[in-house]
Amino acid sequence: MKPRHYLLKSLAACLLACAFVPAQAQAQDGTFPARPVRMVVSTSAGGMTDILARLYAESLSKALKQPFVVDNMPGAGTMLASRYVARQAADGYTLLVAANSIAVLPHVETNAGYQMKDFTGIGELARSPSLLVVSASSKMKTLADLVAAAKKDPGVVTYAYVGRGTTSHMTAELFAHDAGVSFNGIAYKGISLAVPDVLAGRVEFLMGPPTSTEELIKSGKMRALAITSGARSPAFPNVPTFKELGYTDATYNLFFGVFAPASIPDGVRKTLADAIDAAKKDPAFTARLRQLGMDVSSIRTPQQFNAFLKDEEKKSVSLLRQ
Repeated sequence: MKPRHYLLKSLAACLLACAFVPAQAQAQDGTFPARPVRMVVSTSAGGMTDILARLYAESLSKALKQPFVVDNMPGAGTMLASRYVARQAADGYTLLVAANSIAVLPHVETNAGYQMKDFTGIGELARSPSLLVVSASSKMKTLADLVAAAKKDPGVVTYAYVGRGTTSHMTAELFAHDAGVSFNGIAYKGISLAVPDVLAGRVEFLMGPPTSTEELIKSGKMRALAITSGARSPAFPNVPTFKELGYTDATYNLFFGVFAPASIPDGVRKTLADAIDAAKKDPAFTARLRQLGMDVSSIRTPQQFNAFLKDEEKKSVSLLRQ
C-alpha cells in the first residue's frame, strides 16, 4: 500500500506545481487575462464611478478577449471595496475602480483598513467637475441664498455625501470653509441613493458629478447653483463656477481610476494600462465620455498616474488640515 500512497502524493504535488506554473507564466508570456476579471466598484450602481467602470469594462472585454465584470461593493464610505481589493491576490484578476477619496480616507479614518502603499495605480479613467444641486422646489435660487441661509442658522442646512473624505464630502467642505459657514452632512452609501432625498427636499443639496443629476437638471426637477470647474462647462453654460462667485478654494476636479494590489506583475499592469489607454484614443469612446461631462487628462501611463496620486494625496491632506 505504501508505494501506491507515495505515488498518489507525488501525483498531487505534480498537479499543484503544474497549476501554479501557468499562473506565473501568464504574467510573463503575455497570455493575461486567461479568465474573467472583476472590477470592484466602491459605490452603488448608478453613480459616476459605476457608470465609468461599466463603460471601460465593455471596452476592456473587447480588447482583451475576456469578460470584465463590474461588482458593486458600497459601504463604509467607499472603504469596504478598498479593503477588500487590497487583500486579494496581486494577479490582475481583481481590480478596484475608485475616485479621489481612495487617497484621502486613510488620513481621516483611523479604521480605513488600507493605505495607499497597498495599491498601485493602473490608469486614470476620466475627470469631472462637481455640481452643487438643489431641488427645483428649494427656496435656494442662488449660491448666495444658500450661504445666507447657512449663516443665519449655522449647521442647519443639510447636504448629502457618500462618506467622510469622499469627493462629495470634500467639495462641500471646501465650499463651506471658503464661505465661512457650516453645513450638516447626511451620509449615504452612494450619490444615486441620495438624489431622491434631495429631489424631495428632505436634504437641501448635494455635490457630485454631472451624470448623477444631469437629466433631472435638464427636466427642470433640479437646479444647479454652481460648478467646481475652473471655467464654465460647455455642458452647463448657464451654471456659474464657484470661482467666479468668489469661492476660489472650491475649484476641484474629481478623478476616477483603476487600482490593483501593489505587487501586481509589471507585465499584467502594462497589459491593463495599454487597454485603458487604447479606449481613450478611440474617438467614439471619448465622445461618450464627453456626453457624460467627463474629460480625458494628459495622464496616460501607470507611472504618470502614480506620480499624480502622490501629489493628490499630499494636497488632500493639506486641505483636511486647514
